[in-house]
Amino acid sequence: MKNLIFSLFVILIISCKEGAKKTENTLEPYDQNLNKSAETDTEILNYTHQIIPGKRLGAIILNENVSAALDSLGKPDVVDAAMGKAVSTWQKYNNKPLTIYTTMVMGVENFSRIKTIRSLSDKYKTQENLGVKSSLDELKKHYQLTSIGTFTYQGKDYNLYSSPKGIAFEIGADQRCNGVIIYTSDMDPKSFYLPIYPTFKFQ
Repeated sequence: MKNLIFSLFVILIISCKEGAKKTENTLEPYDQNLNKSAETDTEILNYTHQIIPGKRLGAIILNENVSAALDSLGKPDVVDAAMGKAVSTWQKYNNKPLTIYTTMVMGVENFSRIKTIRSLSDKYKTQENLGVKSSLDELKKHYQLTSIGTFTYQGKDYNLYSSPKGIAFEIGADQRCNGVIIYTSDMDPKSFYLPIYPTFKFQ
């Protein structure tokens, strides 16, 4: 009788352990999905404020129809348009000015494409965590920069440094970045300097 009770006790313990393992195995995929969901949310959050040279600034994509961006950004505060080209500026996008330069291939397309984006917000960063407020020395560690010219903005002088990767940086007297410009690979940077910087002087 004692042997029978002992055998039943052993079987009961083994059954409990197997049940616990099954529960762990059942919960494991659920935990993994939660982790994946958290990672995805983080990626989306980072992507929203990511600068990809020559491609995009956050949700604004270069070479795309500007209509989608206008739907998201709303009516610009200032627009200067002529001959299929336009410079649109939102004065307080993320509390800082945002400018989009667009062009239209007249007679070929009936819409304008985004060719250049200028942002003065420090919320946008490159993969290397660079952007507005970064020092010129930091930028030079990751980009081959060439000083193109100077311009005046709100009473202050800036040097513009461009990179073959489709990104340029406005550098102030403190040797820090004041603004970031990204542009498409098919753009000659000289074609949008003057529309965006009316006081621009080539070196």
